[in-house]
Amino acid sequence: MTSRWHIVTPELPPGCGGVGDYTAQLAEGLAVRGDAVSVYSPRACHTWTAPQGIGSVTLEDRFGAGSVRELSARLDQDPGSRLLVQYVPSVFGRRGTNLPFCRWLRSRRSAGGDVRVMFHEPYLYLRWRPDHIVTAFTQRAMAAILLDAATHVYLSTDTWRRYLGRFRADAVRRAVTLPIPSAIPSVDSAEAVQATRSSMIGTGTHLVGHFGSYGNHVAPLLRQALNDLLSSGVQVAASCTGAGSDSFVERMVADRPDLRGRLFATGRVPAREISVHLQACDLLLQPYPDGVTTRRTSVMAGLANGRPVVTTDGALTEDIWRSTGSVALVPPDNAAALVERARELLNDTKARASLAARGSATYAAHFALRHTIDALRERSE
Repeated sequence: MTSRWHIVTPELPPGCGGVGDYTAQLAEGLAVRGDAVSVYSPRACHTWTAPQGIGSVTLEDRFGAGSVRELSARLDQDPGSRLLVQYVPSVFGRRGTNLPFCRWLRSRRSAGGDVRVMFHEPYLYLRWRPDHIVTAFTQRAMAAILLDAATHVYLSTDTWRRYLGRFRADAVRRAVTLPIPSAIPSVDSAEAVQATRSSMIGTGTHLVGHFGSYGNHVAPLLRQALNDLLSSGVQVAASCTGAGSDSFVERMVADRPDLRGRLFATGRVPAREISVHLQACDLLLQPYPDGVTTRRTSVMAGLANGRPVVTTDGALTEDIWRSTGSVALVPPDNAAALVERARELLNDTKARASLAARGSATYAAHFALRHTIDALRERSE
C-alpha cells in the first residue's frame, strides 16, 4: 500500500547539517518504496536538487504566515496524506519561539489530519540569562503543543523520552525511536582507500580519524586528545574529515608546527570522499561532551563504513551502545581516557577488528535507513 507524504524541514542539502541530510535520505527512501513525497523548506534551501519523482516546494518564509497558507492549501487538496515535520525548535523561525506554527499543527490534528512530528531536539537547556530563559520556557510550551498535535511521535534518541515525558506522558510512551542513519554510504574502492591512506601515513604505522563539524562543544576535547596521541610517537598520523576540519587543523598546526605532515584535513567534500577517508583510518575518535547517542550522524558514518570507534559515554548515551559493545566507551570530558583506549586498540589488531565487526553488525541491525522507512510505512497502513 502506498502513502502520500508532505515532509517539512528547516534545511536541505547541500551545505546543511544532519537534519537536512536525513530529510533527503528519508524522502528518497520513501519514494523508492513507491510513496508520493513532497518536501517543503524555507527559501534558503532552494538549491537542493530533488531526485526524480520527489516534489520540492520552496516556502515563502521560515514557517510564518506565508508557509502556513502554502501548506494548508496543499494539504487541503490532498486529504488522507501524511504531514511529517522534522522538528528542531531553534531553526523553526521566530528565533526559536515559533508558537504560532505549533498551534497551526495542532489545529490540523483537531481537523482530523495525520500529523507526525520527529523530535530531533526537544528544547533548550535552562541557563540563567533572561533572553535564554524566555526561549527555553517557550520551547517547552512548543513541545507540549506538538505532543498534542501529533498523531505519531518520533524521537531521534530514547533519551528524549525523559525530557518530553513530563509534558505528555501517554504520547511519549507511544512514541517510536528512529535512530538517525549515516548520510555517508560505504564506498567499495580498496584502491582509493589505500591510496588515501598512503598519502597521509607516510612511513608511519597508524592513522586515526575524526568526522564531524568541529564545533565548540567537540573541538576542545578532540584537540587535546589528538595533541596527546600524536605526541606519543611519530608512528601515528591523524585525518580530520568534514566541514570545518581545515580551519581546525590549521589552528592546531599553528600551535604545533611539528604536527605538519602528520595531521590532515579534507574540508567539506562529497560523501564518496568522506567514505574513502574514513575507511583509510585504523580507528575513529568521536568525543561528545554529552555522550554518544543515536542522533549523532558522525558516529553513524563510522559504523556504516566499518570503522572501530572510540567515543564517550555521557548523560545522553542510550543503553544500546553499552549492551551491544558496538563502540569503545570512555568517560566524557576525559582526553586521557580517549587516548589510552585509542592506544590500546592501535596496539591490538584483533581487538580493533572485533570492535569494527560489532559496530557494523549493530548498525545493520538497528540504525540503517531501512528500519526508519519500515517503521514509518508500517504506521501508515
